[in-house]
Amino acid sequence: MPCGEYFTDYGSRMGLFRWRTQRIALVFGLPIPFLLPFVIGGGTLNLFAQIYIFAIAVLGLNVILGYAGEIVLAQGAFMAIGAYSTSRMLGTGAGLLPAMIVGGIIAAGVSVAFGLPAVRVKGFYIAISTLALQFIAEWFFLNDKAAFIHGGVQQTVPVDVGLLGSFIRISSRTDIYFLALISMLVFALLSLNFSRTGIGRSFRAVHENDLAAAVLGINVFRNKLLAFAIGGFMIGFSGGLYAVLIGFLDPSFFTIELTLQHYVMLLFGGLGRVWGALLGVTMVAILLDNLQEFFNTYAPDATSLIPVIFGAIIIVVLAVEPKGVLAALGQLKEYLRKWPYAY
Repeated sequence: MPCGEYFTDYGSRMGLFRWRTQRIALVFGLPIPFLLPFVIGGGTLNLFAQIYIFAIAVLGLNVILGYAGEIVLAQGAFMAIGAYSTSRMLGTGAGLLPAMIVGGIIAAGVSVAFGLPAVRVKGFYIAISTLALQFIAEWFFLNDKAAFIHGGVQQTVPVDVGLLGSFIRISSRTDIYFLALISMLVFALLSLNFSRTGIGRSFRAVHENDLAAAVLGINVFRNKLLAFAIGGFMIGFSGGLYAVLIGFLDPSFFTIELTLQHYVMLLFGGLGRVWGALLGVTMVAILLDNLQEFFNTYAPDATSLIPVIFGAIIIVVLAVEPKGVLAALGQLKEYLRKWPYAY
């Protein structure tokens, strides 16, 4: 008789948490981030808040790249648009949540506009149009003559604002931490469910073979633009949160380096998977922070070696498991699920 844990109905097969180990991990693991502020503080709390914010941005990148298969090289630009738009909205007295939503909508609109070439080109060619957006955004936010639009090259973001108008004040690092955590959980849950919807399956079909998807009746161009819109909104929303976290805006925070960093996080964890994106962001952010702290403490003159060591670690991990760390953990899970028997 087969041993292990198996599905016995379609309902359990389609569940978000299908295995017993996943449900147990959720029960014991979910309270941990809510308890962290009572255990840690200072820079470590800010690091975890940044992880949650970057997780939202990488989940947005995962929608565009992992689901729809469109290469976008304007992650920094989308976050900058969301950040500066949020700052401008806060200056009008709008609440933080409406300001971030407006920032996400504007980023989504710009994302769709620069995704229009997808009607004629794909692959690396569409990546060039989004790379152009990255350079245009850097020029735009560095241009003092456009200050009447973006509000100024360098801006200070209010640290004491209401979440909805003047209600529910966000006035401390702990408040920002919980806001980032809850936002990340909401977007992660939406992403998990989105991949199981008809639109999510259409994205997958376009990703695998857009010609075959068109033959099956899927509107390829519309789905590509929809992926740009959804992903751009999530990235823009995360940019607004990031602005509130750092409390200061400068175009140097949103360069092509940020885009490449988010790509590393997504590929490191596992492309096309929500849990892979979350795992990749967490591991890469903690690794970078520990490397920075180590060199600042023991070898301050050799901090330029951090990108070299970080790149070497990434290459080794991807050489061992090209599908990311999540794929390696999946193999371990399958082994343990049937343990101690192999059949």
